[in-house]
Amino acid sequence: MATVLKKLIVSLTKHGAHKIAFLLQKFDKDDILNHLKGDYMDIHIDSAQTRGILSINQAGIAPDLWNEIKKYGLEDVMDLVFVAIVFSHHDYIDAFKKGISEKCVIKRGDVIYGKAYTNFAYIIEQFGFAIDHTSEYISFDISRIFHKFYVPELVAKLLVIKLTEAGWDKQNTLVEECVRLDLNSVFGLNPTDFKDWLIDAKEFDDQQLEVVKSKRNFKSGIRFKAGHNPKFEGEVDVRTQSQRKATLIHNKIQTAVYKILLGEFGQHAIGTEVKTNNGSVDIVRKTPDSYIFYEIKTSSSVKSNIRQGLSQLLEYAYWGEAAKVSELIIIGPCQSNDPAKKYLEKLRTEFNIPVFYRYYNPDRSVLAPKE
Repeated sequence: MATVLKKLIVSLTKHGAHKIAFLLQKFDKDDILNHLKGDYMDIHIDSAQTRGILSINQAGIAPDLWNEIKKYGLEDVMDLVFVAIVFSHHDYIDAFKKGISEKCVIKRGDVIYGKAYTNFAYIIEQFGFAIDHTSEYISFDISRIFHKFYVPELVAKLLVIKLTEAGWDKQNTLVEECVRLDLNSVFGLNPTDFKDWLIDAKEFDDQQLEVVKSKRNFKSGIRFKAGHNPKFEGEVDVRTQSQRKATLIHNKIQTAVYKILLGEFGQHAIGTEVKTNNGSVDIVRKTPDSYIFYEIKTSSSVKSNIRQGLSQLLEYAYWGEAAKVSELIIIGPCQSNDPAKKYLEKLRTEFNIPVFYRYYNPDRSVLAPKE
């Protein structure tokens, strides 16, 4: 039987689909249908829509992947639910493909319109992918999905489920069927990169991911939002993948430092993964008249941490239309030393670059003063 994407027809007009992520984080996958009528966080979601998005069968059993993703964190649940929503209706698939091809901008009336557009744009906004959101278009950045090495395996399982619902006979591989249907374009990837990502969890650098990032043009150079969504810090097999181990260390330090700064400056002053015109900053502190940028690096060498962190911070703070930044702070899990202190002092005094280093002690969860 041939795959017919038009069989994917979950309602586009029912509001609140993004809230499924909060239910998944709180309840077991097979208990979700019992909590759609407002008993948790006043969440009301249509039952048929929930069944369709999560691919819950007639017996009320949801695929195991919805419990698997829960161990990573709310943002990761949101990422997978978002993919499920896109693949719950053929018009969403087409709209997102077109949006990617239009420099990550979805316009009202391009494939979807009216309430369908309004709901989809709102979902993109609520899941944290939106850059600009108006009544006529929404621009987005989905690059964060590609920085999570544990996501592709679950996306692959989800795609098998959705394509099976659409009639796929499994006479070819998942990648072959996705490429045949041009579903790789939903993720902004060519067939080769799609295979490498979906099957081998290939990691992409920022340059390769420009295709899934819309242009940012914030008037102030930044869109500050207080708060933090903790990321996965758990145990995985990373013995041969140093970058993946670094990611887990980074996530742990980010959450710990956020809590420390929260205690010092209050919840309205600290945000993580804050969007700027030049990327997302690990941690940002908002002051009355400026911002302080913090970049986390995980090397055991202070020199390496400074080298890597400084280049990013300079770009975030000064490239193009940038925010007013008063300090640039590099955070690392190794102590500073005299050469590093002298180097940073020279940058501050001779070049007027307000850069500092702060040592985070992972054993004691203590953030040292800036040096």
